[in-house]
Amino acid sequence: MTGYGRGSARNCDVKMKKNRLNGITCLTGLLLAAALLALAACSSTGMQPQRAPAKTCLDCHPKMMDRFKSGYVHEPVREKKCSVCHRPHGIVGGLFQVAPQPALCYQCHEDKKPTAKDKSVHKPVVAGKCTVCHDPHNSAYKMLLKTGRDKTCFTCHPRAAFTKKYRHAPLEQGCGTCHNAHLSKNVALLKQAPDKLCRSCHQVDQKTFKQAHFGYPVKNGCLLCHSPHSSDRQVLLKKNIHAPVLKGRCNACHTVKDGVISTKNTADKLCLTCHDFSPAGKKSTHPPFIQGKCTACHAVHASDYPSLLARAPEKVCLTCHEKSTRLKEPAGTEQKAGAQVVAAPAGRQQKTTVPPPEKTKKKTKAIRSRHLPVSQGKCLDCHTGHVSDEKALLKTTPDKLCFNCHDRAGYGAGGGSHPPARGRQCGTCHTPHESTNRSLLREPEARLCFSCHRQTADERGMFSLHRPFAKGDCGGCHKMHKPAAADFLKAKNQGGALCLPCHKTMQKAAANSSRHQPVVDGQCRKCHAPHAADYAPVLKQAPGALCLDCHEKIKQAMDRDTFDHRPAVNGDCVSCHSAHGSSRKYILKKGQPMLCLTCHADVAKYWRKGVPHRPALKNCLLCHSPHGSREKGMLTKASGALCSQCHDSGGKAFLKAHHGIRPRPSSCVTCHDAHGGPDKGLLYPVSHAPFKEGNCSPCHPGRAK
Repeated sequence: MTGYGRGSARNCDVKMKKNRLNGITCLTGLLLAAALLALAACSSTGMQPQRAPAKTCLDCHPKMMDRFKSGYVHEPVREKKCSVCHRPHGIVGGLFQVAPQPALCYQCHEDKKPTAKDKSVHKPVVAGKCTVCHDPHNSAYKMLLKTGRDKTCFTCHPRAAFTKKYRHAPLEQGCGTCHNAHLSKNVALLKQAPDKLCRSCHQVDQKTFKQAHFGYPVKNGCLLCHSPHSSDRQVLLKKNIHAPVLKGRCNACHTVKDGVISTKNTADKLCLTCHDFSPAGKKSTHPPFIQGKCTACHAVHASDYPSLLARAPEKVCLTCHEKSTRLKEPAGTEQKAGAQVVAAPAGRQQKTTVPPPEKTKKKTKAIRSRHLPVSQGKCLDCHTGHVSDEKALLKTTPDKLCFNCHDRAGYGAGGGSHPPARGRQCGTCHTPHESTNRSLLREPEARLCFSCHRQTADERGMFSLHRPFAKGDCGGCHKMHKPAAADFLKAKNQGGALCLPCHKTMQKAAANSSRHQPVVDGQCRKCHAPHAADYAPVLKQAPGALCLDCHEKIKQAMDRDTFDHRPAVNGDCVSCHSAHGSSRKYILKKGQPMLCLTCHADVAKYWRKGVPHRPALKNCLLCHSPHGSREKGMLTKASGALCSQCHDSGGKAFLKAHHGIRPRPSSCVTCHDAHGGPDKGLLYPVSHAPFKEGNCSPCHPGRAK
């Protein structure tokens, strides 16, 4: 123990006497030295310090392994390495991943990570949602798919497009016959370029193949005429075929030289040899049509879309009209950040930019409403493709066009709908495609409505505003087309049909045994203004004045009364009464006597420790008038007359209690507390000494002691 022998210990003893803190430090040093020596001893003898083995996730969660051991098991799960994907719980419990998707998956599956060289990427891969298709732990299906491979595809891709009368043979073998599941160097996730993929099965040099193509040496452009999945036409021909193709008159546009097919002219110029359209006298013309760019919209051989459109109508239109309406891409569209591959006219490939979400500079307002034809991509329901006698290539005048779908009886001005401003049409209020407001409104409802209803707009300066009115939610109560009631209301005022859907608490009040008559009749507007008022809650008048308009008899009685109940005089009727309904008589907020005690708590000071007056304990209104009275204390009668209703002032017991003296009728409350007292006699606690002793003669000569 060199350096930590007796001398060192002696020194520590001296220092500990001088300073306890230093002593603790030296003691710590001694303990540390002992530990080091113990470790050295272990090393010299070949012994290693023992450590408790670390617990794994399955030590605490053994049932988890039972859940995930069947079928195809993810490798980290099979090797019981939960920490490859999950963090340990730590202080806060929870199943946290070490990284978000898809970064978590790319730790092992880097080959599935999209690169700039990929021409197409599966949409779930672009979104980084691996678990849309795969189960992260185990599965009954290969590749950890949640369902069978083809069923997985149909989760997003509409089955109808693949189940027509004639189906492509590779479909029976599964989508993976032609497509990669994640990404591809070719369009549409194909394993090879389209024509090369077709030639891997179809022998284009065979005689039967040439005969099927009218003797022409067709080797490329398969998808110009054929559907790759299924079709209702034989040999998978597309739904609509260009007439020369259908009749085998390929020489109308093509020539063959040395086994090579070529076109006689550019595709757009060839169209004009048969199709001659004149825009003369038309109000609007489609620019591609005027410029002779037919193939900007149309396919040249065949199409699954009307009028030989190269793509779905909405996609054709949105190629140029992207700002006029923004449609969501249908589920299953293959895309990647930075570029989206779409089929261009005549089978050419074309890329359109798709900016990564993180680079979006400005957030746009969410679209709240979209015209149904726009949502369904039916642009041609309203517009023509080439020329029109109306603006914006409309098929007919706007006032007629809307009524092709919307019933004129319900939406026309004659059918009860809100009429637009004089000389205006549907477009006065609505946009034709989509809007950030509901019902395709051009502007927020309040701004749009107030542009005409100026007087109503001025009501916003009042003290109390109806919540929908304050929020500018005119449509909360009003329905401009096919209204259910006058004033273009969504429901009738009667029975509270308009108000009760929002004011559900009033429905409970309406179910009570005692209800305010306007509530019974559903006449909410008898008391409340529909938009705004100078009194809360949106009351047409001050509460007192409003109540007395109906309760005329109470008003007349109050005018005659000498002594008034302060809430009644102040018009504060709702301090005692519930405005809509109550389980109590007279729609009182509380039962008696608790209602009166809300303000007059002092009258109950002897009720707990003392003796209460029974009528006061039962009901204050047995003695008092609720609104006012000609008697002091708002009594229903003079005090003596009121007391004599219960107390027989001529009886023997009464006279005995009063020492044979008959008090004046009005003198009862000079001695007795009408609400309660410290003892049975309800006498005031402080009494004149002779009176307390029952001796009246000192003050009242001739009275017996």
